[in-house]
Amino acid sequence: MVDQKEFEYLLSLASEWAETQEAYVLKHGLPLTARQMADARQAGVRDFSRVRVLVVDRIPLPDDEKLAEAARRAQIITDASRGVAIGRGIIIRADSWQNRELLLHQLVHVAQCERSGGLKPFVEEYLSDRRTCRDFSVGSLEDEARGLAKEISAADKLAKQTA
Repeated sequence: MVDQKEFEYLLSLASEWAETQEAYVLKHGLPLTARQMADARQAGVRDFSRVRVLVVDRIPLPDDEKLAEAARRAQIITDASRGVAIGRGIIIRADSWQNRELLLHQLVHVAQCERSGGLKPFVEEYLSDRRTCRDFSVGSLEDEARGLAKEISAADKLAKQTA
C-alpha cells in the first residue's frame, strides 16, 4: 500500500494520463451504435451521444513506469485487461469487442464519471475507492459496474428466452 504522499503523486499522474487517453479516444473512437446507446441509457449514461469506443489490440498502460506499475499492482490495467472506460472514452480489446457485458460494465463507469462531475473527480474517487476497499472487493464502483452489467445482460437474455 502506498502512503498518502505517494498516492497524491500517482493520482496527479493518473489524472493527466486519463485526460490524454480520453481525448485520444474521443477523437479516434467510434460513436455508439443504436443498440449500444440503448445499453448506455440502461447503464445510466446521460449524454451517450458523446461516448466513443476505440477497439485496440491491447489496453495501453501509462508510459510513466511508476504509474504503470501502480496500475498493474492495483489490477486497474494489466496485460489481461479487456476494456477500460476513461471519461466518455471506452477502450475495448479487439478480441472482446462483441462482449456485451464487458461494454455494459464500461458504460456503467461512464455513468459514474458523469455522476462524479467529470473525469478528474472520477479518477480521484475511483482510485480512492480502490485504495480503501475491503473484504476481497475491488471497490464499490467496480462492484456497481459488475453488478449492473450482469443484471442488464441477464434480464435481456431472459426476455429473449421468454419471447
